[in-house]
Amino acid sequence: MDIPKTLFATMIRNARMDRHWTQEELAEKLGLSPAYLGDLERYKNTPSLPVFCNAMRILNLSADDYVYPNGNDNSTTYKQLLRLLTHCDEHQLRVLLATAEALLQPALELNNHFTK
Repeated sequence: MDIPKTLFATMIRNARMDRHWTQEELAEKLGLSPAYLGDLERYKNTPSLPVFCNAMRILNLSADDYVYPNGNDNSTTYKQLLRLLTHCDEHQLRVLLATAEALLQPALELNNHFTK
């Protein structure tokens, strides 16, 4: 798997900084040397698939953001919602889904009207 260095580096550096972790703290959590993590963050190295997956788990990042970038990448609210969703149980997820559908219903109905 060829992982573009810049996107991965940006994702892990931003997530690390959001948590106020040093490179040494994150390196320890990932089981990496601080020098190797520094190289990853400075685009000097490409992570292996196991390192990529472990970083996504430890930092509670979605690999979907890496594979399927979207227009909400710069929205901190969007990112916070995604992170919070991972802590919800099934009932809470159903409540949130129903709420989102209710909020979006007028726009979805309007879109369906024009696509017919």
